[in-house]
Amino acid sequence: MNFSVIFRSIGTLLLLLAVAMGACLGLGALLPAGAGHNDALELGGWQIAIAITVTSGGLLLLLARFVKTGGGIQRVMSHKEAIALVGIAWLVSSIHAALPYIFCQPALPLDKALFEAISGLTTTGATVITDLECLPKTLLLWRSMTQWLGGMGILAMFVMLLSGIGASGRMMFGAESSLHSADLTLSNLRQTTRSLWSLYISLTVVCVMGLLALGLTPFQAINHGMTTTATGGFGTENDSISGSEFTAAVKIWMIAFMLICAISFPLYLVIIKRRSLANLKRHEETWWFLAIVGIACVLLVIVRGIAGTDEGVIDVIFNVVSISTSTGFSAGNYDGWPLLGKQVILALMVFGGCSGSTAGGLKISRLILWIRFSRSELTRAFRPQMVQHPTINTRPVPDGTLGQLFVVLTAASFFLVAGSLAIRLFEPDISTFGCVSAVASSLSNVGPAFAEFGPTKNFADLSTASTLTLPVLMILGRLEYIAILVLFSRKLWRRY
Repeated sequence: MNFSVIFRSIGTLLLLLAVAMGACLGLGALLPAGAGHNDALELGGWQIAIAITVTSGGLLLLLARFVKTGGGIQRVMSHKEAIALVGIAWLVSSIHAALPYIFCQPALPLDKALFEAISGLTTTGATVITDLECLPKTLLLWRSMTQWLGGMGILAMFVMLLSGIGASGRMMFGAESSLHSADLTLSNLRQTTRSLWSLYISLTVVCVMGLLALGLTPFQAINHGMTTTATGGFGTENDSISGSEFTAAVKIWMIAFMLICAISFPLYLVIIKRRSLANLKRHEETWWFLAIVGIACVLLVIVRGIAGTDEGVIDVIFNVVSISTSTGFSAGNYDGWPLLGKQVILALMVFGGCSGSTAGGLKISRLILWIRFSRSELTRAFRPQMVQHPTINTRPVPDGTLGQLFVVLTAASFFLVAGSLAIRLFEPDISTFGCVSAVASSLSNVGPAFAEFGPTKNFADLSTASTLTLPVLMILGRLEYIAILVLFSRKLWRRY
């Protein structure tokens, strides 16, 4: 293992994170938080957090100069270093992203600070803070900033700014964003990454401008614009978006951008480059996703009418889209819906959005592949000589995809069961359904769950053991298991 390149990469990444902290502090100095919010800047706490992050990054860069590879010569990052870097970088970045919550008032204990930071970077949106409006405006901006950076991926920013990382950059970006390898060609990796970030920034700006035009304050618009395009769900109000300022027009605008950002970003680049919608017509994952969301909306609107719940049609559709895109905003309390409605919402949590988007979950592409591989094997039972080559989005399924699909689905099932049992053990007073839904929400990076963790509640009352367990599940779900699990392989760390 070339530890020099690992130290150098993580050091650079921490310096970029410090720049993001500084940008957040500067933005907070320019924006008034508005009525009902804490307008403090908490300069002292931010100075400590930035100083520690810069120092850590600088020391790692200095250490990289003295650590040599097996042959005594620094070399470029290999596939092995790249896959190790994905897991290590997320863990180290999460620790440093928690520093503002520790040093700024009201200071959070270490376990809750880590929970909030990881929930942000993984775009999960679960929170342990009971009163958001008592937070300094800079901390509210930092919550939104971490989700915005995590939406496209913290390592994607690293790939965009640095050159000379070759195929390892494609592996890092693919592991972090669930992109198909064909979407990131080696010849123009940096250009593709820049294009993705440019599109992401443009969508964020348009979303923010629309929210401003529809009546939100600049502070609310910027925060909600960042977390909507990141499909993260962190807000500035205690009641999420149930307040009177979030009109039907605002909710419809946010619905549109949650759906847009839950669809594959490379697809948009192809459409823009070719100036044709032909690729959209052939991109079956998008149509599967929109069909699932549409059917769920119709079904739950009907259930709402039969049950006579208080939510309006717009609120029902908003909640369905918010959950299916793993955003996690809530308009009203879907935990009060009939059992069928809860079951649909839970299924949407698990499925998630499209690969290559900012949405979480298992991804619709895996659902399609699972159905097609299952159908193929069933057919092979009575036609053993038949050879099938499943496709998705008009492309043949690459070699090894079935193995990866098996690993991801097996890991997801294992951690859902193991995590639920662990939370039930740590929290004996919490219902089984509450524990299972909290774990499913964490693995799918959704945020709110059901029962004790419903959309009108939070995770503040959890024990330290649970507060540390759920963020681990969030990272596992965000990196889709493999990039974290390989860190525990002894072969990864051997020199060869």
